[in-house]
Amino acid sequence: MPNIPKAETPITPISLVRTALPIGAFYLTEILVGLTDLAVVGALGTTDLAAVGLGKTILLSVMVIGFAVLSIGTVLMAEKPNPARCGAVVLASVAMIIPFVTLAIIVANASGAILTASGYDPDFIVAFDRYAGILAWAIAPALLFSVLKNVLNAVERTAAITWLSIGIVLGNLMTSIALVHGIGAWQGLGVAGAAWATLGVNACAAIALLGLVLCSDHVRVRRLRRHVVVRFMADIIRLGWAAGAQQALESVLFIVVLYLLGLYSTLWLAAGTLVFAIMELNYAASGALGEVLAARIAANRSKGHANLTRLLRIGGIVAGVVAACIALVAGIFADATVTLFSSSDISSEVRSLMVNLLRWTAPFFVFDALQIVYIHALRGLRQTVMPMLLSTSCYWVVGLGGGMFLAEATSFGALGVWIGFCLGLACAAVLLSTIAFCAARRLG
Repeated sequence: MPNIPKAETPITPISLVRTALPIGAFYLTEILVGLTDLAVVGALGTTDLAAVGLGKTILLSVMVIGFAVLSIGTVLMAEKPNPARCGAVVLASVAMIIPFVTLAIIVANASGAILTASGYDPDFIVAFDRYAGILAWAIAPALLFSVLKNVLNAVERTAAITWLSIGIVLGNLMTSIALVHGIGAWQGLGVAGAAWATLGVNACAAIALLGLVLCSDHVRVRRLRRHVVVRFMADIIRLGWAAGAQQALESVLFIVVLYLLGLYSTLWLAAGTLVFAIMELNYAASGALGEVLAARIAANRSKGHANLTRLLRIGGIVAGVVAACIALVAGIFADATVTLFSSSDISSEVRSLMVNLLRWTAPFFVFDALQIVYIHALRGLRQTVMPMLLSTSCYWVVGLGGGMFLAEATSFGALGVWIGFCLGLACAAVLLSTIAFCAARRLG
């Protein structure tokens, strides 16, 4: 018999965190892989650092859009986590990976032309193309790992993810150093070596988790009716398109902000890249909590339990506390963080900008965490369209629109773009938390 969690088990902050920690380790792994790339490549110079940072941000955006769509699979499995249903959802989710990998390859190849037309430095474009062209292929194993992770989240058996995540980080660190800087007389592959390392470790981890899940009693992929798999594909598309669109709009906002910063100043682009790298740690924690919260909400909703608002409060409090801790550490150790992700010959002007921007932005980590958690919670309530519309308004009207107004009308320049970005995240957190609690109260 499958090991299915009991609905009567009370959900507490500790139990939520316990299940979320391994998932957070997975997200942290993908982010640490990117941070490792930045740290290893940073020794090559500011141009290579900025190119890898931009390439990583663009392709990570495609990947998290895939995560958003595929997260609907967690909700579908958590509603009734039996092996046949989980197996059908897994097959449907795997089929959905193909369009995202195709999109990543297209985006990677098209971005170089856009940067060229925008007047970016030729050396920057060459480094970007070498890194992004390979990294795009690493999206496939990362998404497969995510699908399998969703199974373990639905049945509340996530511990194995932690060990695989540790292997990914250590493996990427060692192979990245070797492939970027070389060994002995071999000079290495430069920025391309970092991308090859990521592709290799992602593939190994996905294969290992696939074997683990197939050998467990959580899924059954044999003797499944084709129309059942197709039906779950339709459910993922029906609920996931808005979730993916919401994530795409947020991810594109990050990319556009970096693009605009680069037009105003390469120094601001480098500083913004570093702050975004630290914000991704916040995404790992809040995204993991959000996924577990969505699964528990889906399970309770399907069984008619009336403690949804309590779950939302627990999720919001835990996410807020974790984000506040990350912000505090980032603010206190801002100088050390900049030193870690920059070369020794960085100018004092660039260093000062990076440190000040990180400290100024740190308090907004809490708003970023809350909007991520409540986006996931609303997916657990099977609500994706209204959150997408509201977050779009916040990201693009308040965030980008307000940022451009401050940049041009008040002559704030790059600083205005950054202020608008932070205000957009805060606005999204307030609106999404409001509609999440309203929806939970309507359902009891």
